[in-house]
Amino acid sequence: MNIFWPKNELTFEENIDVLSKQSINEPFAQETLEFIKALSKRFLTQKKKPEIVALGYWLRKSNIVAMKQHFYEGNTGILIKPRGTTFHIAPSNVDTIFVYSWLLSMLAGNRNVIRVSSKAAKNNLLKIILEELKCNEKIGSQTIICTYPHDGKATELISNKCHTRVVWGGNQTVNVIRSIPLSPLANELVFANRFSIAVLNSKIIEQLDNESFENLIDRFYNDSYWFNQMACSSPRLVIWVGEKSVEFWNRIELKVKQKQFEFDGATQVTKLATSLMLANDQDVKKIDSKPIFSRIELLSMNEKLRESHCGNGIFYEYETNSLNSVTHLISDADQTLTYYGFNEEELQKFAKNIESRGIDRIVPVGQALDFNSVWDGQEFLTSFTRKVVIK
Repeated sequence: MNIFWPKNELTFEENIDVLSKQSINEPFAQETLEFIKALSKRFLTQKKKPEIVALGYWLRKSNIVAMKQHFYEGNTGILIKPRGTTFHIAPSNVDTIFVYSWLLSMLAGNRNVIRVSSKAAKNNLLKIILEELKCNEKIGSQTIICTYPHDGKATELISNKCHTRVVWGGNQTVNVIRSIPLSPLANELVFANRFSIAVLNSKIIEQLDNESFENLIDRFYNDSYWFNQMACSSPRLVIWVGEKSVEFWNRIELKVKQKQFEFDGATQVTKLATSLMLANDQDVKKIDSKPIFSRIELLSMNEKLRESHCGNGIFYEYETNSLNSVTHLISDADQTLTYYGFNEEELQKFAKNIESRGIDRIVPVGQALDFNSVWDGQEFLTSFTRKVVIK
């Protein structure tokens, strides 16, 4: 057990007991807003970490004010209270994701326990958070940040004390955590393995001028490479409506080189091994493997292909004549659809025709990683609060 916050001589169990006795806040309390403002300023200075800058931008005052307004507009005349203590289990593949759910729970007025991955100790994000917690006694007293091995006892202890549990991780992690009982009155949000798709209109793309084309390439690069394509919302399947664009991939290759992005040796081996394994799949037509990315042309899509994808620059490709002809490819696990070259009417029709549970977000290319208080079809602020009926 490694407790990053608070810094004291108490045991973990004692810290949990102390936290449970701390008062909760009103939703969008002024002290919370001041803490978030300070964090936002610090995050925006991390120019070499665009994902942290994006987090800082999301925390800007105008976005928080709009979030507050939307929240209370939907709850006019209702008393809204925090649920109490929220337990966040963070993933290891996306450093920033736990911060979003933590701060939304904080905005709701809750106390928070965050179990981060062991990798978190090595990044500057946690360092900034710990420094800011020292400057806000109230928020600091309502927060525990720790890491520990996959220890059922520690998770069981916190689960028994919390009122909401948030689990970020793969399907196996979710299943293991779900086997650990919660307090009878607690609720739970789980974010398991997801798969995401980009759909591109080749006729529109081939008509782009150089500036517009470069803008598209920049946005697709950010969606795909910020987290080594490991974010649940990063595109892994590219659906071309029309013929796939050779120029598109030539420009992506050039962009990756310009950014001086490189996968490490172990990642390259994993990517090559995955590509070779997939070569035997009945739905794989052709593989074009390069150090920067591997393109795998598909005849169709199946669950094995989804489960075998290792991120790190592997792009499945599928050609079709129309957007609506690929609704059958969408599975329950599909989360985000990024698009280029389609209007709202076309996208609405596509979404309505999907018969599976799949697709929770449809956003333009370049916004795959933009976080929203509604994620995987669930609204955080609603889940982090409770409504008191007074008649």
